[in-house]
Amino acid sequence: MDELVPVVLGAILGALIWATTAGHTRLALSVCAVLVSGLTATVLSGEYHQSWVYLLLDLGEATIGLAGGMLLARLTGGRVMARSEIVRVRPSAERREDS
Repeated sequence: MDELVPVVLGAILGALIWATTAGHTRLALSVCAVLVSGLTATVLSGEYHQSWVYLLLDLGEATIGLAGGMLLARLTGGRVMARSEIVRVRPSAERREDS
């Protein structure tokens, strides 16, 4: 069960990152998401008491989850419109007055 935590957390963060960011921001947030997911899973499960090598395994699992979440978001067309992408449409009453 502990091995699912970094995968699920990575998938959720991956889908959110894909849907809300682009470019260099997406890359930077992806790296941070993998690090946070892997470290969180290692510490919460207590595996670090045995060996910090488990962190490497959890980082790999978080990376797989992140990639899966991004792929799922891409395939489903998950893209939240940025504020600058929203086109404002004037109400029809204003259009009639300008004509």
